[in-house]
Amino acid sequence: MLGRFGVKAKLEGHADRAAKALALASTLGFDVLVFVKDVDREGGVKKSAKERAAKLETMHHEIEEGFDAVKNAQGVARVKGTPCRMIEAWALGDPVALNEVADPRAKREPCPPAPEELWGDKTDPASGYPKNVFARVTGREATAEVLEEIAREADLDEVARRCPQSFAPFLEELRAVASPARATPGTTKRRGK
Repeated sequence: MLGRFGVKAKLEGHADRAAKALALASTLGFDVLVFVKDVDREGGVKKSAKERAAKLETMHHEIEEGFDAVKNAQGVARVKGTPCRMIEAWALGDPVALNEVADPRAKREPCPPAPEELWGDKTDPASGYPKNVFARVTGREATAEVLEEIAREADLDEVARRCPQSFAPFLEELRAVASPARATPGTTKRRGK
């Protein structure tokens, strides 16, 4: 769908898709665009913290370049979501929330302390590949419904603490565009608690 929204300047990398997404959001009258792109999709290749930080910086620059290329979209607030390495790493960010949604009948392993550092062979269920770790920690597959359950239960400040390179900046941007009552730190605790 994003291919139908042309942008005049030739943009490279993530800038092209970010520009198209913002143009689409503006055309459709949205107030906020949350542009999400996993940082590292190269199977089996684990990067150091320094390499991850450099890749994040490059991605953020490309996304901002794409946003800047779109004219007449000033009314659309923008948030960059760049999970290290993939969204399942963020989902592993709050052990308490994971316990709430985990299959109680499954044999489970503990939640890893640094989900952004996970990586491994996706074909090996015992590897550190985030989707595989997620399945072992929760006893469930990371479907959209399961991820939504975790999002409802999660303490976002805890996820930011455990995913400081990618989720913390995302949460900061999200709070900056949210209404003042919803953006106050400490208001991201689990529902009903």
